[in-house]
Amino acid sequence: MKSPLPKLAADFKALVGIARKESSPVVIEAALADARAQVVTATAEREAAEAAYRDGLLDASPAESERHLAEKASATVRLDRSEHLVAALTQRLAMARNAEAHATRKAIHDDAVAKCEAIKARLPAEYRHHAGALRSLIRDLAEAEVARERAAKEAPDFPAISSPEDDVRGGNGVPEEIISQETVRLWVIDGRTDPMPKEAQGQVRHQPNAPGRGYWTPPPGGSLATGGNGITCTLRTFTRTKYRPGVNGVALDRLYAYVSLPPLNHYGDAYCTPEPYRGADTALAHLSGELRPDPKIERWVTERFEMVPMVPRRDDNVTALRGAA
Repeated sequence: MKSPLPKLAADFKALVGIARKESSPVVIEAALADARAQVVTATAEREAAEAAYRDGLLDASPAESERHLAEKASATVRLDRSEHLVAALTQRLAMARNAEAHATRKAIHDDAVAKCEAIKARLPAEYRHHAGALRSLIRDLAEAEVARERAAKEAPDFPAISSPEDDVRGGNGVPEEIISQETVRLWVIDGRTDPMPKEAQGQVRHQPNAPGRGYWTPPPGGSLATGGNGITCTLRTFTRTKYRPGVNGVALDRLYAYVSLPPLNHYGDAYCTPEPYRGADTALAHLSGELRPDPKIERWVTERFEMVPMVPRRDDNVTALRGAA
């Protein structure tokens, strides 16, 4: 048999380097495919060398049999090396995939740590600032509502004052908007108040010697009963208005009753607490007081005693209790 080509030896050496040092799963997968192909080739060579050695045992000379045996041994070594290479690459691939998965999880963890550390550094000062500013704003809103309710009771002869929240948040809705108005004369079927459809207005026939009166013949198959000349109609005067419809107002939850701004620490005062039935006056009283500074936590040194449970102990046929006197 011919000895392996130099290229195969070079490829094998390169694959061994990948099995020992490579960290990319893509590269290792490609190398593993090449190594498996080498196993197929080495297996075929091993089987051919085995057949040549076995077939020549009776007819070949001892020297030729020894040569066949050497080729068989060489093919066996190449097969063993190829199979071992496949096993090494398989193990390296598993390690690379584990490392890649670990790196992905670590990146997720590092990103979460960075975000948490960043907001942790901002939260104490920024929350106190923004929560305090919003508390002051809601307090002023409640004060305005109290003043508005007082004006409605004690000064009813002046124009009504709408709620600041309704004006800003759309609680009053949108009024109807008139675009144009005009006076028109339209035909109306006698006994009705709505004008006839637009397409029927031009189909009315005027009655002789009766201004403003006419007859209309509906299309066949309709539900209206007609006389000999058709349905009698009369011209009526209408005001035609083009407008944008209004939008009804909605009942808004009041900010001073529903906004909740909890304290930064579990032992501190809430900046604002919600109460479903709280009015503007009680909200104003609640929000007008000064916030207490966060109290200092004092932890005293203390002691704790825990009893060791008694466990039965066997010693020289005498039962004792470990820990007992």
